[in-house]
Amino acid sequence: MSQSTAAATDPSRSTALDLRTSAARPAAEPLRPAFTPPLAARGLDALPAEPGTPHTLYVNFDGAVLRRGCGNDSRHDCSTLADMFDGYIGPFVGTEARRVAIIESVRKDLREIGVRTTWRRPPDDPGYTMVLYGDIGAQDFAGIAPYIDCGNLWANDTCFAGAFQGSNTGATIILQEAAHTWGLEHVNSPFDNLHPFVEAPTPYFQDQCNKIVANTDLVETAGVCNLVHEMFCETGYQNSFQELLYLFGPAQPDIVAPTLKLTSPVNESFHVLPVELSLYGDVDDDLEPQFYAVDIQQDGQTIFSDEALRVDLRLKNPPPGTYDLLVTVRDEGGNAGSDRVRFTILPEGSEDPDSTTGDVDGTGDTGDTGETGGLSEQQGCDLGITAGGPAWLVVLALGRRRRRSLAARDTALATPSAPR
Repeated sequence: MSQSTAAATDPSRSTALDLRTSAARPAAEPLRPAFTPPLAARGLDALPAEPGTPHTLYVNFDGAVLRRGCGNDSRHDCSTLADMFDGYIGPFVGTEARRVAIIESVRKDLREIGVRTTWRRPPDDPGYTMVLYGDIGAQDFAGIAPYIDCGNLWANDTCFAGAFQGSNTGATIILQEAAHTWGLEHVNSPFDNLHPFVEAPTPYFQDQCNKIVANTDLVETAGVCNLVHEMFCETGYQNSFQELLYLFGPAQPDIVAPTLKLTSPVNESFHVLPVELSLYGDVDDDLEPQFYAVDIQQDGQTIFSDEALRVDLRLKNPPPGTYDLLVTVRDEGGNAGSDRVRFTILPEGSEDPDSTTGDVDGTGDTGDTGETGGLSEQQGCDLGITAGGPAWLVVLALGRRRRRSLAARDTALATPSAPR
C-alpha cells in the first residue's frame, strides 16, 4: 500500500491501499523503518490476544463520528487518524444488496480462518476489528490503517476503506486494512490481498512466502513483524494465509441460533376482505447478514419455503378463516429460530372487531400493514412463489436469491490466473 503524505511524515506510519495500476505508480517512497510502529495510542485497557484466538471483523457501513484522544478503539469509534477525516466518516450509500455482496466476498477470503465477519456491531467483549467502509472524503488512498500491529496484540483496532461499489475491490480494501492491524505487511505478489495496489481482479490470502515490500514501487524491505513472519518464511518474506491461521485458528462453526420476532400482522388481530397484509419479522443474529432458509407452516403443513435476508412477505386476500402460522428461519450454520402469529380473515362485508371506525380508505385494509415496518409497494416487487405455496402468499424480491454452494460461488468468482 502506498503511504499518504500525511502518513509518511507521521511517526505512527499509517498504511494506505492504493488503487492505481502499475502504469501509474508514484515516485519511490522511503523504506518503512525496521521497527514496529508505536502502539502507545491503543485503548487504555489493551490486553494481548493469544495466538489461535478466534476474532470478529466488523464492517461498519453506517459511518461514525470519530473520537480523539482514546487511541484506536473500535468499541468507541476512537481513531488516531480522526483529524485526517475531519472527525467524520459518512455512511456507505450503496444498496443493501451491494452491502451483502461485499460482506460475502470478505467471508469467502476468510472461510478457512477463525475470523467471523458481520455488519452488526459486536459486543465489546472480547473485542473486534472495525473497518469503517464509507465516505472518507477526498483522499489519495483507497483505505488506511493506523499501524501494523505485529502479532495482533491489540484486538480492538479501527481502520478505514473507501466506499467502492465493487464487491471484490471492496473486500480487498477491507481485508488489507484489517490485515495491517493484525500484523501483515505489503508483499510483491499481485494475487495476494497484501499487494500494495489493486492489480489482480480477485486477490486472496496466499499460502506461500512472498517478498515484503515497502511501497507501490515494490521496493523490497526486511519487514517489521519478523517474529511472526519467520515462523513460516525466511527473513523478509510473509505467508499471509499461514499467519492468519496462526493468529486466529481455523474457521469456527456457527453455533448461535438466530431469534425471530414477527411484528406483522398483529397477533390475534382480525382483518376483513379484501385485504393485503405484510408478514414481516425481524431476525436477530450475531452474524448478520445471512441468507436464511425461511419455512412457513400452517396446521403442520409447509406452505412456503425459500431463502431471504429476513421474513418479508405479503398476504393478498387469504381465504376467510383463522390462521396460526409458524415461521422458522434457519441460518447457514443450520441453527434455527422461530415465532408464530395468529390472526383471522373475515368475509367481505363483515364487521371488523379490531376497528371502531371501519374501513376508512375503501380498500378493506384497516391500516395496520403500513405501521409494521413491512416494505411498501414502491419498495419491493411481487414475485410468484416457486415453492408451491398458496396463491395469496407472495414474496418480495428485495434481498431474495437462490443460495449456491460455496464451491459454485468460488468457481464463479475465480479466474484462471488467480484461483481462490
